[in-house]
Amino acid sequence: MKNLQDFIIPIPPLEEQRRIVARVDQLMSLCDELEAGLMRSQADGEKLMEAVVGRMLAEE
Repeated sequence: MKNLQDFIIPIPPLEEQRRIVARVDQLMSLCDELEAGLMRSQADGEKLMEAVVGRMLAEE
């Protein structure tokens, strides 16, 4: 088994690292927006279901 110091781990140039981080930040922001939209949709669906059930019970 080799020592950890014997492994060569390539690291991209600093400018490429910055581009990678910028792209990851963009994608994480998109994920946050999608998650917020999903939460809103779920809440709207729950409100709609409550309204439908309420209306059905009121008709009885």
